[in-house]
Amino acid sequence: MRNILIIVSDQLSWKALPVYGGIAETPNIDRIANGAVAFDRCYTPVPLCMPARASFWSGVYPHETGVLSNIKKYAIPEDLPTIGEVFNQAGYDTVHFGKTHAAGALKGFWCEEEGESEVEGTLAWPVSKDTERDRFTTEKTVEYLEKNKHSDKPFLMIADFVNPHDICSWTGKNKGLHDDVDPGSPLPPLPPNFEFDDIENRPDAVKYICCSHTRQAQTSEWSSESFRHYLAAYYHYIHRVDAEIGLVLDALEKSGKYEDTLIVFMADHGDSMACHGKVTKDVDFYEETNRVPFIFNFPEYRNQSSRQEHALTSLLDLFPTLCSYAGIEQPATLRGENLMPLITEQGLLDREYIIGQWYSEWDLSISPGRMVRTEGYKYTHYINDGEELFDLVLDPYETKNVAKHAAYAKQMDRHRKLLEEHIEKTKDNFMELNWKELEDDLRWRSHEVGYRMHRGPAVGEVGKGLVRS
Repeated sequence: MRNILIIVSDQLSWKALPVYGGIAETPNIDRIANGAVAFDRCYTPVPLCMPARASFWSGVYPHETGVLSNIKKYAIPEDLPTIGEVFNQAGYDTVHFGKTHAAGALKGFWCEEEGESEVEGTLAWPVSKDTERDRFTTEKTVEYLEKNKHSDKPFLMIADFVNPHDICSWTGKNKGLHDDVDPGSPLPPLPPNFEFDDIENRPDAVKYICCSHTRQAQTSEWSSESFRHYLAAYYHYIHRVDAEIGLVLDALEKSGKYEDTLIVFMADHGDSMACHGKVTKDVDFYEETNRVPFIFNFPEYRNQSSRQEHALTSLLDLFPTLCSYAGIEQPATLRGENLMPLITEQGLLDREYIIGQWYSEWDLSISPGRMVRTEGYKYTHYINDGEELFDLVLDPYETKNVAKHAAYAKQMDRHRKLLEEHIEKTKDNFMELNWKELEDDLRWRSHEVGYRMHRGPAVGEVGKGLVRS
């Protein structure tokens, strides 16, 4: 029985990493990618922390876990199998260090209580508890590997890091224009889709993200230079978590268990990275926020060349793939696919589409949405709010919504039917949901279109009592 180490990063977009053509400095994530299989079109089931984690640790969609937003009232059903339960029952030592935030989906794991270790920040790169928790996670992970280096019992261990999520604090708690702070190196360039002239053709939920999402509202007076500072900060927090990952890899090698351990690297969701003039993540289904790294480094294939797999994959594929690798019967509840035939190059993946979901961040502004990602296209549908269709071959940066273009009528019909198929197959209650803003307050979604036209607080700030209503 092989060991399994799953390393999770929070809010890490696939496009930031060198393995996928990005410019972040990640020598240790590169160590994992070396000799590994990297899936370059993997999508989160939902671009939000707690619902995503509840889904991929249990292997089912958010509407099946019942965990729809980040608020604490949600919890997965008690009888829903999880990775921790299944592997613990199969004889693994199942341990978790770091960020939990999974609404009960880590049952079966022994979870170290979250803690913080002191970390120094700077004026340019302030740190919050996110970064301090990562240092604590590293210390406890390294401690476990040292204590158990002579154990014959296989482990399934999760090192669950928070960064680059500290970009949220950089934007909010440490809010400001940031333009007067010297980052110490040249600022990154803005992405090709930073500016786009199609915002009028987006569903209201996307058109007015600034009204529902606090972090976006806080950027309304930013300049283009401010967004370059944002990117520099984002890359900084990626580099920070990469350093922590390096310490874990060093400890794994020192323990003597490296040659007998599968390493999986993944993220719960991505980040907007200034694309479409956006920060962090929220209601949209853009590539930057929904497409994530998904890398498998197998001890059996480590001496082979690194390769990328281009099949459409989902984080829901983690659970069945690990079961297959370990020779464990997978629960009948799982919605994902076993990727081992692709990894071993002994088969193909018979999948026409990937589904993404959205409900709300804090149950204040509710904009239920679904994404259908097929080969070459992305379709989205928001309840009472409109549709999007992107031709990802001609428009990889998602700058033109062609949902109403006559030339794409057949594709619209096809993708609507695929969504209907998903709804019927998984008993998704999507069409029964309703949208709302906080008390239907007309202050929101009423200003001139454009994120920089927003003034005042967002729904979240008022609804959570952060500002006076």
